Amino acid sequence: MPVNEVFPALLASQRLPFEHEDVDTTVFDAKFYPYETVDNDQIVAVVAADTVIVLRPILGSERPFEILCWFQDEQHPATRKPILCIAGSEPKHIKILDIESGHPLRTIAGHGREINDLAVSPVSTDLIASASNDNTIRLWNLGEDYLENPCVTLFAGEGHKAPVLAIHFHPNGRWLLSGGIDTAVCLWAVPSDAELDKAAEKAPYRDTKIVHYPHFFSKEVHPNYVDCLAFYGDLIISKAARGDDDKDNEIQIWKIDGFDSEAEVPDEPPIPVPGDQTRSSFPHDSRFRGFQRLLTLDISNTSRFYHRFGLFHSPGMRPILAMGNEQSAYSFWDLQRLDEGIDPKERPKVKKTAASRAKGKGSKESSPAIRPNGLLSSDSARDGTPSSMKTKGWLEVYRFK
Repeated sequence: MPVNEVFPALLASQRLPFEHEDVDTTVFDAKFYPYETVDNDQIVAVVAADTVIVLRPILGSERPFEILCWFQDEQHPATRKPILCIAGSEPKHIKILDIESGHPLRTIAGHGREINDLAVSPVSTDLIASASNDNTIRLWNLGEDYLENPCVTLFAGEGHKAPVLAIHFHPNGRWLLSGGIDTAVCLWAVPSDAELDKAAEKAPYRDTKIVHYPHFFSKEVHPNYVDCLAFYGDLIISKAARGDDDKDNEIQIWKIDGFDSEAEVPDEPPIPVPGDQTRSSFPHDSRFRGFQRLLTLDISNTSRFYHRFGLFHSPGMRPILAMGNEQSAYSFWDLQRLDEGIDPKERPKVKKTAASRAKGKGSKESSPAIRPNGLLSSDSARDGTPSSMKTKGWLEVYRFK
């Protein structure tokens, strides 16, 4: 398969339509509506400073985005049919907004400090998880039966000992990954509806279930703050804020030995032992740590804290991992090549510029890096892009074939 049929093509780019030039237009995050829609519309929520915009990409029009709703808030948000959940540093709650009416619906509170990340369950539109600087993760049920106490589970105790920066649900909804400032990666079992109902029977009202121990814990996967992670099947993709050398940061693709997302949850999570940096309740050779690094991806010029990658993983489509850096360059990796390998005849030819020739052969900026196991890393810097496009406040639309 020719490489240019795999990687996405830039279709449109436009600056956010702010009325006042002195408004901070820095874009912090963009999230697609995670469920199918009747007309297959691609709905996107964008967080920019104190503004949240819900929009729909429109291809072939003068303006590539149609704004559906615009929320202005005094607080700094971070980010669901027509409801959207936002959270941030002050106050320490989750605000639920009605996209259709444009009005706030509800506010839920429980965290003691700033909220760094939100994740929507892939199996229920009512379940969301939040990660906070109070070292905890909370699972919330937004259904009407949980109005009095929407927090159904608190993951805390023997997991993270510092602020939690990133969380991600497994596609089957049974597991939750988390990463934090303590350099730890944790894997938590998400309580089933039956477990939550059983806990509720013991209380006069629906009480919060507390999960003290993760089923996997390790501070050895990364050397620094774990600020981005995702499931790729039962494999894990994760990144640290900084590596040993800030100029050569890395994304790790790895697995937990013995972990099967469809198997029964182990009866007992591992108990912490002083001095142990990794513990696991899954079957593994006791001579080893319980996890294996499978692949390391170079992602240079990403020393900035909280720099995240994106994973496009949809049924029937080739899985693509993408990340931008501080030099206005994007890297795309075709993860399917892990299994397929790469035909040397398909290796893309790179036209060298005077600058790249000056750097010498083999420089990261001058050519894609093809890994021994067949993973292709394509650094697609936007050469020739007007300097104004490299400033804050721009949105871009890519198409995956």
